[in-house]
Amino acid sequence: MSLETVRKVVTAGFSISIGAAMFGIFFGAGNEQLKSYALTIAIVSLLFTMAVIMKWARCPWCGGSLLRGFFKNKVCPHCKRDLTTGKKKKGHGGRGRK
Repeated sequence: MSLETVRKVVTAGFSISIGAAMFGIFFGAGNEQLKSYALTIAIVSLLFTMAVIMKWARCPWCGGSLLRGFFKNKVCPHCKRDLTTGKKKKGHGGRGRK
């Protein structure tokens, strides 16, 4: 699974989980069965999303874990390759040598 697909699946999973939890809180006030169904859907969705993150949130080139900064990383913290193109960053990271 490509990294962009993983990001979309994770975003959708978290959205479904939060939406189901909010639905259960706001609309399940009088109906305990509806509240328990919504909570179950939220928990299952959250567990599924966490499983996707643990399995497929990895660098496509070195296989290093991308858990920290998953949505904002553009470069792998392990191999320093661009996550979309695979090109290595050249130079010393923008710092000038004196």
